[in-house]
Amino acid sequence: MGNSLAIKVINIIFYVIAAISIVVGVMFFAGGKDGEILIIWMYILTALAIGVTMLFAFVNMFKSKKSLIASLVTIAVFGILTLISYLLASNNDIFNAAGEVIASGTVSRWAGAGIYMLYILLGMAFISLIYTEIRAAFN
Repeated sequence: MGNSLAIKVINIIFYVIAAISIVVGVMFFAGGKDGEILIIWMYILTALAIGVTMLFAFVNMFKSKKSLIASLVTIAVFGILTLISYLLASNNDIFNAAGEVIASGTVSRWAGAGIYMLYILLGMAFISLIYTEIRAAFN
């Protein structure tokens, strides 16, 4: 597919999505009861954006052996960090004041794992920031 043909196809897709968005917006503001059509269109656009992003990431990953290895190492490191975060989190049930369970142990563990992952990633970002500044100071 030629470069100009690809650009024409992308422009046509863009104009179709823009036209549908305008129609959905007009329908919402003209008498949308609860915005359900707008929310559904938002889900469609979000899924489309995630799909296109994943497609380009997947295609670019296989462009060279070096980028494939780097991508696989990144995925492995992220998996290991997720496992560490999951193992650090507790799996206690969460109760409200009346003694009813509001979150099971599994939900509590995954929420805790997310918080631990946040702490680990923030720590790594802080350390890399400090390392970059120190390295730049000596160069």
